[in-house]
Amino acid sequence: MIRTLPFLAFLLSPFILWAQSVTAEYILNNSIQYHDPENQLYEKDLSFHFDESRPDGTKRKTVVRLAPRTEHFQIESQQEDKHILTDIFKSKVRYYIDGKEEMDESILKEANLSSERSMRMKNYYLYLWHLPVKLLDEGTIIDHEVGSELFNEHECYKLKVTYEESVGKDIWYFYFDKKNYAMMGYRFYHDESKNDGEYIYLEDEYVHDLIRLPKTRKWYTHKEDKFLGTDSLMKMVETVSTPLIED
Repeated sequence: MIRTLPFLAFLLSPFILWAQSVTAEYILNNSIQYHDPENQLYEKDLSFHFDESRPDGTKRKTVVRLAPRTEHFQIESQQEDKHILTDIFKSKVRYYIDGKEEMDESILKEANLSSERSMRMKNYYLYLWHLPVKLLDEGTIIDHEVGSELFNEHECYKLKVTYEESVGKDIWYFYFDKKNYAMMGYRFYHDESKNDGEYIYLEDEYVHDLIRLPKTRKWYTHKEDKFLGTDSLMKMVETVSTPLIED
């Protein structure tokens, strides 16, 4: 009996090593390999075409240009009868309404345009649509403990993420499919003890070259389980100089 123990340990060793390898770093690295194995989201200048809908029936088409390597960002949308383009190059913000640059503060205010809000929108799109690779950013603190949870009917690994104070104060939880490490969703809190914040289900996929991104995001509040809206990625293309929004 004693002689069988080394053989038994030999048989079990791959499973022991596998269990030990499922660390937060291991899960994140595998998820990045699944979603963006060649780091194209950072290297390429890409335009994302979204359909956005809200429970009150509001629908909007938005096109966002993300070019982090060159620090260029654009967002185009249609507000009533106006075509609005926000252009950010590094820290400089410009606005174009119906093709003409607009600097009149009263007109910009009426259209809810400001440099502060535009930078927030830039960071919002960069963060959410470049996940999970954005979890490698400086100032990100990933908890070493790996959780396990059923999330939107998927068996998932759960990673807790916080940030250095200079970066942000929210608490995030990210969910990764246990089979292929695809990101299945996330939730965030401003104050977890108050159960505030929101959770987001990610569904279906949009594939561009080797990039795999969630096609649909559905937003809900924690407190009331209230449905807030759906954002769907309809198309992703390499950016050209022509207008991003099509007729």
